[in-house]
Amino acid sequence: MNFLPKDNETTERYSGLRYPQDRDKAIHALTSLQKGYCAYSERYLKPLDSVELEHFDPRKKNTEEDGFKNWHAVIRWMNAHKSRRIENFEPLPEIETWTAARIRYEHGLYVCDDEDMATRNLIDFLGVNKQEVFEERSNHIARMRGIQQKFGDQLLIEILSESPEDLSFPTAIEAELGIPAFDLIDRHLISDGA
Repeated sequence: MNFLPKDNETTERYSGLRYPQDRDKAIHALTSLQKGYCAYSERYLKPLDSVELEHFDPRKKNTEEDGFKNWHAVIRWMNAHKSRRIENFEPLPEIETWTAARIRYEHGLYVCDDEDMATRNLIDFLGVNKQEVFEERSNHIARMRGIQQKFGDQLLIEILSESPEDLSFPTAIEAELGIPAFDLIDRHLISDGA
């Protein structure tokens, strides 16, 4: 969930976008800002994926409070399976100040400190540990682990460096395989001129 926060400068730059008329422009900007990854699942957004503009707080949709700060580019499945009743998950952290350091990836799941109720609510609200997401993430990690065990870190890093799709679930890759996935994402973007 490293792609959730947005800095104030970025939010301000896109503050003129409106939903629904600027939906496509917003999705393009969000996808770029999120480095091509779903903000919720951290899966790489493939060309044939249905990517949606997701309103983090659904209560703001079609109100004056809605805007770029509340939007994320997500895979349709994540959008369809996220709760629409945000009030059942309050308190939630302020996404602008929340850091991904408050969350850990352990044994295939996103977890947080027991006393961090806001982050636990965020995990549950977004559905990042739902069975379907867990299975896709686990299968991907198992595949990458197989490459790593058979051919070593260097070949795995080469494969990941060449294919953003293989860099899906970067938090899990870092935690489970010890590979600096977010550095590889940044390097890939630089080499592609993004």
